[in-house]
Formats: sequence, structure tokens, C-alpha cells
Amino acid sequence: MGMNSEELASASVAFDLAARLVQCEPDETWIAQCVKVDAFSESPFGGDDPAVRGGLELLSSWCSNVQDPCIAANEAARDWLRLFAGAGAPEAPIVESVYTEPNSTMFGRSTIAVHREYARWGLKFERSGKEPDDALGLMLAFCAHLMREQVRGIQENDAASAGAAATALEQFLAQHMLPWVSAWRFLVNEHAKTDYYRGVGDLVFGLERALAACFGIAFNESDGTFAYRAD
Repeated sequence: MGMNSEELASASVAFDLAARLVQCEPDETWIAQCVKVDAFSESPFGGDDPAVRGGLELLSSWCSNVQDPCIAANEAARDWLRLFAGAGAPEAPIVESVYTEPNSTMFGRSTIAVHREYARWGLKFERSGKEPDDALGLMLAFCAHLMREQVRGIQENDAASAGAAATALEQFLAQHMLPWVSAWRFLVNEHAKTDYYRGVGDLVFGLERALAACFGIAFNESDGTFAYRAD
């Protein structure tokens, strides 16, 4: 992976933000803060990816039109509920097993595999147990954690630790995230009522695609799949 410690730190910030956007229901305080600081003017990572740029443009444009943060937050929260949480079935589920398990079974084999990977790195997320461990927000946050672990290894001249974190990140991304992110993005774009969440869908997809490129993994536009480039 050809990223230095500064680039990894920047990527971890971007992935932490993406995790928050997916996982947390937006409220008035969050929307007001995003508007105040122009939170989506740029991304610390993935700025060359067209989906990242497009996602930021949608998010920034939506925020620029906010007149009442309370009303805007309610609008966005309704979208979040329908898309990701669902009073019944979410319109754009954020759980890996829904896309990869037979009969779209939640809490399947992928959930167990992801839980074991968290445990291997000494992690137990606060929300774990309230939702499947293979929920997208948790997985984005885990990627950010592995990036910070790689930074720590680099700064401490611990090549073995840095290498282990990089390998774990590549494998986790390739096995548990890339196989379904394109399908998830499509559902978000199909069902989102706000540019806020259309922007979130594009941004998350773009960040994953930008990170995949760092490992020599390319996206095939024709069929929506990722594969290692043949060098």
C-alpha cells in the first residue's frame, strides 16, 4: 500500500466521517454544525475519485439550502430511517449479510466473521449487540481504526505491526465491503428523497473505491464489481 502516515491519517478521518453519516440519525445539532463549518467542502482522502467529488457536491449543496436546521434535520432523519433503519424493511440496507447471505439472512456467516475480526484487533464497538457487527457504519469505523494502527506502526518503526494492519485492512475491504457497496449505492440513489443521502451514498462508495485503488483493486463500471488489476 503506497500511503504514508499522513495520508493514512487523513483517510482515517474521512472513513470516520463516513461511518458517522451512515450510522447515526442526523439531528438539529449535527445539521447546524455541518452548515456552519461547511463540512463537505472537501474530503481529506479520495478527492480524485468522481464519486467522492459528486457526493460532496450533493451534500454541500443540500447544506447550503438549509434555512431552518430543525426542519432540515427532520427531513434528513426521515430519509435515514427509511433507507437504513426501516420501520419494516430498509430500502437500502446497510448490513453485509443482507447482500451476501442466502435468502438475505441477517446475522449470518459474514456477521460472525466480521465480529471475529474486530475481536482479533481488540475491538468491541459500543453499538455492537444492538445491530449486526457487519453493519456498514461499524465496518467503515473499523477501517479507520486499522489505518490508525498502521500509522502507529510506522511512527514506532514497527514494520511488522504496520504490515499486519495494512494486510488486515486490504483483506477486510476486499472480502466484506467491496462485494456489495455498488449494490448499496444503487439502492440509495434509487430510494433517497434528499440530496443529503444521495451524497452520502456516492461519498461512501467513492471512499471505498479510492481505498481499493491503493491496493491495486479496480472497479468495473460495466458490471459493478471490483477485481485486482492484472499487471
